[in-house]
Amino acid sequence: MSENGQASVGRILREAREAQGITLENAAIRLYLMQRQIEAMETDDFDSLGQLVFARGFVRNYARLLGLAPETLLARMEGAPAEPAAVSHAAAVPPHSWLTSPWVILLLLGVLLAVVVPVALYWWLNSGVDEAQPKHVPVVQSRPAPVAAPAPAAVLPAVAPPALPLTPVTPAVPAVAPAEPAEAAEPAAPEKPAVAKPAASGALHLEFGTESWAEIKDASGQMLLHKLNPAGSSVDIQGQPPFDMVIGNAAQAKMTYNGRPVDLKPHIDATVARFTLE
Repeated sequence: MSENGQASVGRILREAREAQGITLENAAIRLYLMQRQIEAMETDDFDSLGQLVFARGFVRNYARLLGLAPETLLARMEGAPAEPAAVSHAAAVPPHSWLTSPWVILLLLGVLLAVVVPVALYWWLNSGVDEAQPKHVPVVQSRPAPVAAPAPAAVLPAVAPPALPLTPVTPAVPAVAPAEPAEAAEPAAPEKPAVAKPAASGALHLEFGTESWAEIKDASGQMLLHKLNPAGSSVDIQGQPPFDMVIGNAAQAKMTYNGRPVDLKPHIDATVARFTLE
């Protein structure tokens, strides 16, 4: 309890976490923090979290995870303003007429020029054309002189062309050279189809002795596993190595890669193992 009788920030966080049944390890995995940092917030040991701005950021994220109002907790921390700062309201600026705005004046001038200039140019071009056109002169139409019709040509009797004697035409037979017997060609050996080599892949098998958070990405950055695994469960992952691994409660987890066991202990920091599996 604090001096004014209110519960401390750390106690509020701890009671909210316990009421929701969240363990310290699970909270640390969800916030990407270490378990000792969660314990420091719940015991009001904010000095161990570094600078005050970092501690306030950790508390804000922890409160959001537990569904609490961050600002209420931050106001109780050391360094928060005791009273709201007085805000001085500046004198209201009298509204200006929109006609006095320079942008409105420039817009009106632009619209005026866009209307006046084409009208003046059209008037000037049409006035010059009217002056340049000659006056109309009466045109006297003259009738063309009659043209004598041509005399009809004399019709001559049609003369048939002389008949030509018909000569029988013998169709020419092309000379074909006797074909030589072709030598029997040896049958060509069938080509073997090219077989594409399968891309290298790896098989992962994980067993979780207790509730554990796991994230696994393959070589292309694709997320293969991203969930909280219950105690006693197991998963099998197939993908292209290398794999980026994040395993919570790694001390209670077992893993094999292509049937070979993998020791997780060298990669454990607190309770979380982070490493790259080639």
